[in-house]
Amino acid sequence: MLLLFVCLAFGCGTIGSGSDSGLTIDEAMQIAGDEINAGLPSATVLAFINFSSPSENLSDYVIEELMGNLINAKKLVVVDRSNLALVREEMNFQLSGEVSDESAQAIGKKLGAQGIITGSLVSLGREYRFRIYTINVESAARETATLLTIRIDERLRYLLTGESGGASQGTIDSVIPKEETKAPADTARPSASVRPPVSVRPIREIPGGLIRVEGGVFIMGSPETEAGRREEEVQHKVTLSTFYLGKCEVSQEEYEEIMGENPSYFKGAKLPVHGVNWYQAIEYCNRRSLKEGLTPAYTRNGDLTIWDIKANGYRLPTEAEWEYACRAGTTGPFSTGDNVSPDEVNYDGNFPYTGTVRGLSRDTTVAVGSLPPNPWGFYEMHGNINEWVWDWYAEYNTVPQTDPQGPSRNDYDLKTLRGGAFTNRARDVRSAKRWAGGINVRLQTIGFRVARSRL
Repeated sequence: MLLLFVCLAFGCGTIGSGSDSGLTIDEAMQIAGDEINAGLPSATVLAFINFSSPSENLSDYVIEELMGNLINAKKLVVVDRSNLALVREEMNFQLSGEVSDESAQAIGKKLGAQGIITGSLVSLGREYRFRIYTINVESAARETATLLTIRIDERLRYLLTGESGGASQGTIDSVIPKEETKAPADTARPSASVRPPVSVRPIREIPGGLIRVEGGVFIMGSPETEAGRREEEVQHKVTLSTFYLGKCEVSQEEYEEIMGENPSYFKGAKLPVHGVNWYQAIEYCNRRSLKEGLTPAYTRNGDLTIWDIKANGYRLPTEAEWEYACRAGTTGPFSTGDNVSPDEVNYDGNFPYTGTVRGLSRDTTVAVGSLPPNPWGFYEMHGNINEWVWDWYAEYNTVPQTDPQGPSRNDYDLKTLRGGAFTNRARDVRSAKRWAGGINVRLQTIGFRVARSRL
């Protein structure tokens, strides 16, 4: 069974002008993989605890490629990455930078591993130092150590900064010297409608149409100055664990394949399924989980629905997860910036957002994935159809939250909906906009997208 265990951590570094000396990052990983394979007995159970570097994209790349090298050699067993959240929760570890040998040893024991892998990439000015260690879980002794000098080439630059300056300014400033990022003195201030800087996270699409969303902290809700804001959108701090979310709304062909029916009013295989109530949405999640050999997330007992948070099956996103993915690191009304257009979002163009003119009103849904995605790769999170989420509808608990799931019940059987629909005004498809819908309501403006807690 192919298993992988990852915890990413971040450091600081600087990219210089490059050097012809040293190895490439890929050559270094191949050497590290060969040394680990040569230094450990066959069938040794390993867990890759972390790899710290100046870039999450680079850390991801090193972990995945190195583990791929080890797995392809078919000598070692690699521990499941999905256990990470549970281990950290139970043992109260806060991993940052390079994990201490003692912490790694304790985590390895909890996972049932015989050895752990940890490492880092550290800046040496015009070069980087690549370090990979394996540590014996029983003795805490280092069994293998790979210490190599890495040269700065185009691949490393891309992994550190992203394509065409695609990293956020904060990330770029942390890895590129200031003299290499000077702006012209007469640079004009961007207009309010320009797409804002975002916290770019590498888009890692998973089979099944999911995207891995790295956990993080964000401000949920909207500022009091945001046009169209409602009083319930009180801003508050939310911390989320990593999860997986459908890049598109569930289509009619996907729904019909699992459920054997299509309740939609606007028919089309690639159009989002709609006309489903909340119970039908979670039933789809359970049936799809069973079909794919996963553990269903939900158990029904009369009107009570219980969510097994440790299950690896499909589920609805929480309201906080939905908004986090919708914002994709942005803080304005929309992930597109301070405004939207019908070219970007399917809403009622007769009612534009502030300062813009009327535009197209389609009066129907559009095919999933047919409009431009947000910065993290998610389609139609603004407009098209409203989407069911897990939470009962209620006023926010505005104290800082970690992985909130909303209240335990709503006296009026109202669940929360997010995103807005093709029938709504532009102000009603904002990232912070909330809707309430009866749990049994079936409308042509309501559908859903799926999530998973772990693979």
